[in-house]
Amino acid sequence: MSAFFRVSLSFITIFVLLLTSTQAQLKYPQVSPGAKATQTVGITDINISYHRPGVKGRVIWGGLVPYNEIWRTGANDATTIEFSSDVSLAGTKVPAGKYSLFTIPAQEEWTVVINKNPNGWGAYGYKQDEDLLRFKVKPEMAEHQEWMMFTFENLSKNGVDLILRWEKVKVTIPISVNSDELVLKGAKADLGWRPAYQAASYCLDNNVSVEDGKKWNDQSLAVEQNYWNLTLKARYLALDKNFKEATKTMQKALDLGQKMENKPMNYADMEKLMQEWKK
Repeated sequence: MSAFFRVSLSFITIFVLLLTSTQAQLKYPQVSPGAKATQTVGITDINISYHRPGVKGRVIWGGLVPYNEIWRTGANDATTIEFSSDVSLAGTKVPAGKYSLFTIPAQEEWTVVINKNPNGWGAYGYKQDEDLLRFKVKPEMAEHQEWMMFTFENLSKNGVDLILRWEKVKVTIPISVNSDELVLKGAKADLGWRPAYQAASYCLDNNVSVEDGKKWNDQSLAVEQNYWNLTLKARYLALDKNFKEATKTMQKALDLGQKMENKPMNYADMEKLMQEWKK
């Protein structure tokens, strides 16, 4: 083989490799583009991943999406929903984890299906014996929505509504979270001065498990006494109408706060509280 031929062959090989590599990286717009929606409820993260089909002048309900048949609730891959903590759907506990979300549309009532297999493609790999939960919801009439969309609405500390809109239909899936229980459960797992103080502060501010909050703040104080857990101790004492000890403890906290490099933002509020207790 001549040197010229070997060099030419090498250039051809490199060209083919570059062409193949370039082709492998090409991306094309999807007919039903992917989408994600995320919402934090209390301390629980909820993530939904799906593909958005368009109406495109077609008959959707009872047409493109048949009634009374399992539907992937989107296009392409099965729609998935993931919870970072335990939640409740229709009054039933759903453990933290990732699931596929299917529905069975009907004219008067939809069935929502939470399935334990999140890795299927569409509804082709769906198995009813892998269902974790099924429950009913009522569809509502709504303004036209060209591209199917999930949103989170009516947010509170302990819940949110997952809303599905497509064509002229709206479906609401209520999700409930016991944020107080999750916070207190987490506090029990890690009780340095700061986590114990934070749990105790949460209890007092939200009027939840107040007696446990007192104990956690005492545990925080046993590790380290500082401005933060002393002011909280004073507030707990005042809650029990022990204003003499509350005033004494608050003064000790304020003395420590005065020595801090950056005076705490709530320092003036704590001073005002102490003056009220003195009365």
